[in-house]
Amino acid sequence: MIPPSLLRTLERLRATGFRDLGGARLAATVPIGERLLNEVIAGSLPPNGAVREATIHPQPDDRVGVRVKLARPGFLPPIRATLVIARQPDLPNAPRVVFRVTGLPPLLTLAGRLLPLESMLPPGVRLEGDLLTVDLAVMLARHGQRELLDYAERLRVTAEAGRLIVHLDAAVPPRVA
Repeated sequence: MIPPSLLRTLERLRATGFRDLGGARLAATVPIGERLLNEVIAGSLPPNGAVREATIHPQPDDRVGVRVKLARPGFLPPIRATLVIARQPDLPNAPRVVFRVTGLPPLLTLAGRLLPLESMLPPGVRLEGDLLTVDLAVMLARHGQRELLDYAERLRVTAEAGRLIVHLDAAVPPRVA
């Protein structure tokens, strides 16, 4: 449990643009395990949304196995595919991670033309052909955190067996007196 006083301090720092930390630099490598990733995904699915279940399985060589069960039509089996990281975010201009979708069953590719896939995806996620784009600015904005990207200078996402790894370089501009 984080003490309330620390949370208040962090909120104050955030509200002031971290000015009391002006000049701070951060280089972090954050491995996020599969179990935690899937907890976050499960907690973010709307109860009456188009997706009933979604899990991911990070794999070597920047691949991520995905399994999605749609709420409707209920007779469809879970959709399985592999996402391959195709493009990293270009900060600050294009804070998007692009994945190439591979391994979809041919029948699903055909059905994809009939299903309103675009309306099933959350805001900030777009599927065009075999490219799935995740707009980090939109995703963070949905949670009231968009301005955090203002401090990020470089961001890379990689995958290895059982975990996604976020590599981040960030800085708070020096305080001018």
